[in-house]
Amino acid sequence: MFYASIVFVVNKKDEVLILKRSKKGSFPGVWALPGGKGEPGESPEETAIREVREETKIQLSLDSLLFLHKMVNGEKEFYFFCSKVGDPKPVIDDEHEDWLWIDKAGVEEACGIPADPEVWAKFGEL
Repeated sequence: MFYASIVFVVNKKDEVLILKRSKKGSFPGVWALPGGKGEPGESPEETAIREVREETKIQLSLDSLLFLHKMVNGEKEFYFFCSKVGDPKPVIDDEHEDWLWIDKAGVEEACGIPADPEVWAKFGEL
């Protein structure tokens, strides 16, 4: 079973981190939340922490993760989390070409990778 974890990383100003995907991978040039595929034996929470660290060098803790929603699409599962952070400056990996802190209210419109409407509803309740 394929699964991925996606994280709303929220700073002290209530802004959300989005990353612009590089042209070398999937969804080239699209702005998206940090996240990625789980590895064998890894929990969705561990995947969320690892992916954010690999993509941005931001270290999340397990107790900082708030589970929002599980989206199932055929044989694929997507776990959405939220994590509050201080005011870090992301250092992006080569899967991305830019990053941006965006107002919480505008993040759904800015993200080019679709998600279940319930994800956005649950995030909006925070």
